[in-house]
Amino acid sequence: MAIVPSTADSGAVMKLSDEDGRVVDLLLDRQPTNPATAGGFVKSVNVQPQRVQTIQQILSVLKELPVEDPSPDLAKRTIHRVDAAIAALDAVNPGARPPPGSSPEDSRHPA
Repeated sequence: MAIVPSTADSGAVMKLSDEDGRVVDLLLDRQPTNPATAGGFVKSVNVQPQRVQTIQQILSVLKELPVEDPSPDLAKRTIHRVDAAIAALDAVNPGARPPPGSSPEDSRHPA
Protein backbone atom coordinates (compact mmCIF):
# COMPACT_ATOMS: atom_id res chain seq x y z
CA MET A 1 0.00 0.00 0.00
CA ALA A 2 1.47 3.34 -1.00
CA ILE A 3 0.87 6.18 1.42
CA VAL A 4 2.25 9.58 0.50
CA PRO A 5 2.87 11.95 3.44
CA SER A 6 1.99 15.61 3.05
CA THR A 7 1.37 18.54 5.36
CA ALA A 8 -1.78 20.47 6.13
CA ASP A 9 -2.93 23.14 8.60
CA SER A 10 -3.33 20.64 11.42
CA GLY A 11 -0.15 18.63 10.85
CA ALA A 12 0.82 15.59 8.83
CA VAL A 13 -1.73 14.03 6.51
CA MET A 14 -1.43 10.64 4.87
CA LYS A 15 -2.66 10.34 1.29
CA LEU A 16 -3.67 7.01 -0.22
CA SER A 17 -2.68 6.03 -3.71
CA ASP A 18 -5.50 6.04 -6.27
CA GLU A 19 -5.68 2.25 -6.21
CA ASP A 20 -5.81 2.08 -2.40
CA GLY A 21 -8.46 4.80 -2.44
CA ARG A 22 -10.57 2.64 -4.75
CA VAL A 23 -10.19 -0.28 -2.32
CA VAL A 24 -11.31 1.90 0.59
CA ASP A 25 -14.30 3.10 -1.45
CA LEU A 26 -15.11 -0.49 -2.30
CA LEU A 27 -15.02 -1.57 1.35
CA LEU A 28 -16.83 1.45 2.75
CA ASP A 29 -19.58 1.07 0.18
CA ARG A 30 -19.99 -2.50 1.51
CA GLN A 31 -19.79 -3.99 -1.94
CA PRO A 32 -18.68 -7.60 -2.47
CA THR A 33 -14.94 -7.82 -3.07
CA ASN A 34 -15.34 -10.33 -5.88
CA PRO A 35 -15.78 -8.29 -9.09
CA ALA A 36 -17.41 -11.27 -10.82
CA THR A 37 -20.38 -11.17 -8.41
CA ALA A 38 -20.52 -7.46 -7.69
CA GLY A 39 -22.59 -4.55 -8.97
CA GLY A 40 -21.62 -2.03 -11.65
CA PHE A 41 -19.38 0.09 -9.43
CA VAL A 42 -17.24 -2.81 -8.33
CA LYS A 43 -17.00 -4.28 -11.82
CA SER A 44 -15.32 -1.06 -12.91
CA VAL A 45 -12.78 -1.28 -10.07
CA ASN A 46 -9.79 -3.49 -10.71
CA VAL A 47 -8.15 -4.16 -7.35
CA GLN A 48 -5.65 -6.73 -6.17
CA PRO A 49 -7.00 -9.11 -3.50
CA GLN A 50 -3.90 -8.45 -1.34
CA ARG A 51 -4.72 -4.73 -1.29
CA VAL A 52 -8.29 -5.48 -0.20
CA GLN A 53 -7.03 -7.70 2.62
CA THR A 54 -4.51 -5.08 3.78
CA ILE A 55 -7.09 -2.28 3.81
CA GLN A 56 -9.57 -4.54 5.64
CA GLN A 57 -6.94 -5.14 8.34
CA ILE A 58 -6.29 -1.40 8.69
CA LEU A 59 -9.99 -0.61 8.92
CA SER A 60 -10.50 -3.31 11.56
CA VAL A 61 -7.72 -1.73 13.67
CA LEU A 62 -9.30 1.72 13.25
CA LYS A 63 -12.62 0.34 14.53
CA GLU A 64 -10.89 -0.54 17.80
CA LEU A 65 -9.75 3.05 18.47
CA PRO A 66 -11.66 4.85 21.21
CA VAL A 67 -14.24 7.37 20.05
CA GLU A 68 -13.42 10.82 21.37
CA ASP A 69 -15.94 13.59 21.91
CA PRO A 70 -15.45 16.55 19.58
CA SER A 71 -13.73 19.62 20.91
CA PRO A 72 -16.16 21.88 22.82
CA ASP A 73 -15.28 24.79 20.53
CA LEU A 74 -15.69 22.82 17.28
CA ALA A 75 -18.83 24.68 16.17
CA LYS A 76 -17.28 28.06 16.98
CA ARG A 77 -14.08 27.25 15.06
CA THR A 78 -16.08 25.90 12.11
CA ILE A 79 -18.21 29.04 11.91
CA HIS A 80 -15.07 31.18 12.16
CA ARG A 81 -13.49 29.31 9.23
CA VAL A 82 -16.67 29.63 7.15
CA ASP A 83 -16.88 33.35 7.91
CA ALA A 84 -13.19 33.78 6.99
CA ALA A 85 -13.71 31.93 3.71
CA ILE A 86 -16.75 34.07 2.87
CA ALA A 87 -14.80 37.24 3.70
CA ALA A 88 -11.95 36.10 1.46
CA LEU A 89 -14.36 35.44 -1.41
CA ASP A 90 -16.05 38.81 -0.86
CA ALA A 91 -12.64 40.51 -0.97
CA VAL A 92 -11.86 38.88 -4.32
CA ASN A 93 -15.31 39.39 -5.84
CA PRO A 94 -17.20 42.14 -4.01
CA GLY A 95 -20.89 42.34 -4.71
CA ALA A 96 -21.16 38.73 -5.87
CA ARG A 97 -23.56 37.88 -3.06
CA PRO A 98 -26.97 39.59 -2.78
CA PRO A 99 -27.38 41.95 0.17
CA PRO A 100 -29.09 40.56 3.29
CA GLY A 101 -32.87 40.63 3.01
CA SER A 102 -32.94 40.41 -0.78
CA SER A 103 -33.25 36.64 -1.16
CA PRO A 104 -36.61 35.01 -1.97
CA GLU A 105 -36.50 33.16 1.37
CA ASP A 106 -36.23 36.46 3.29
CA SER A 107 -39.20 37.99 1.47
CA ARG A 108 -41.45 35.00 2.30
CA HIS A 109 -40.84 35.36 6.03
CA PRO A 110 -41.13 39.04 6.96
CA ALA A 111 -39.77 39.95 10.38
